[in-house]
Amino acid sequence: MHKPQEFYEKLAYLFYSVAGIDGKVDSIEIKKLHEEVISIWSQTDNDSHEFGTNGGVEIEAIFEWLEEEGYDSRDAWNDFKDYAKNNAYLFDQKMRNHILHTCTEIASIYYHINKNEEELINKLKSFLSKL
Repeated sequence: MHKPQEFYEKLAYLFYSVAGIDGKVDSIEIKKLHEEVISIWSQTDNDSHEFGTNGGVEIEAIFEWLEEEGYDSRDAWNDFKDYAKNNAYLFDQKMRNHILHTCTEIASIYYHINKNEEELINKLKSFLSKL
């Protein structure tokens, strides 16, 4: 199923919320996101978007923009949730699994998931299961 450009942009908001939940985004989290984009997200989108980019490129570009702007991770989480609620049909089980995988990979980059990250991932699991 074709996913609109905004789908990938809002995934960036979610991934940013996980990376930034502790108040900062580290370069190692950005590197992990890049690995996830290559292995998963660039593979899920074969469409060309506005500037000839695919979903993976959109995720990384928006993630970087959020970081540069110092966007609040809680606001990013809420932006993702609002989009997902209004577009639940885009979030099939395969996408949900990919999303949870990427969030867990970002959160566990330091060999463990801290309390804030764990709470956010649990909220995400619950949220996705109700879509």
